[in-house]
Order: sequence, then C-alpha cells, then structure tokens
Amino acid sequence: MTEKIYITEKGSVSGDINTLISEKITGGNMLLMDTEKFECSPQKMIEDISHLLEVRIFTEEKELRIMRPTIADTFTYRLIDDTAGIYDHIDEDQYLDINTDKSSGMSYVATGGGAYTLPIEKAEKIRIRNYISYDKQGIAQITDFRIVKYLRKGES
Repeated sequence: MTEKIYITEKGSVSGDINTLISEKITGGNMLLMDTEKFECSPQKMIEDISHLLEVRIFTEEKELRIMRPTIADTFTYRLIDDTAGIYDHIDEDQYLDINTDKSSGMSYVATGGGAYTLPIEKAEKIRIRNYISYDKQGIAQITDFRIVKYLRKGES
C-alpha cells in the first residue's frame, strides 16, 4: 500500500460539518456537489447537508475535502496542508469550458450551453495539484489531487 504522507489529517465527520469546516480552513473557495446541483462559490455555510455528497474548500495552501459515496453513508474528510511539509507533486493548469461570447462577470456558459458561476471574473483555468506517492518498490504514482486556485485570463 502506498503511504499518502501529504495528508495532514483525516477521519470520519462526527459532528456538524460547518463546525469542522470553520475549524480547519477559512477564507477559501468551495466546490460543492450534491444530488441536485453543482456550485462554486466563496467559502460559506452549507445549508443543505442532507443532499450533500462532496465539498472541497480550498486556498492556495490547503484543501479540506468532505465526502460520502451515497446519501446513506457517513461523511469522511481529509485535509491537505502544503505548509506542513514538502511533498512531491505536479501542478497542472486546466482550461475551463467557457463560451466567451455568452459569459460575463462571474456567470459562465459552457460551450455545450450549461451555466455556472465562479467566485472570480474573467476566469480561464483552474490549477490542480497532483500528489505523488511511492510504493514499496519506489514506483511513483499520482494518488490524490486538490484544487489550488482559479486563474484569470493571462494569469500564471
């Protein structure tokens, strides 16, 4: 089994999710996925926990991910804090699906017609950090990823 040394903390969520979030991370952005919607916004209280499947709250330094496979399952979480150590990783910038003729401000329209919002204007890409772990034979593999930040057009 590959050791994931980049994970600062992990466990089951035993209490209120919003309390856990406020204790672990502040001032971030969130990517929220539930059974009815997908939302990107600045960090805020989660109102509808009953439909929540996964939420990622992230800053440039860390990400808290809370997830459950199905509504019937218990939430688990993991925290990655890059200020806690130096970990092998590969950053990649991925282009967002944006129809620039139909998007404005923080409201975006995908090339296929779907609408979404992001917490920044003039977004172009999203930075993903892929974490590398090594098995007992020393073979590297990407074993997790986190969102680092949204990038505006022309930003690197």
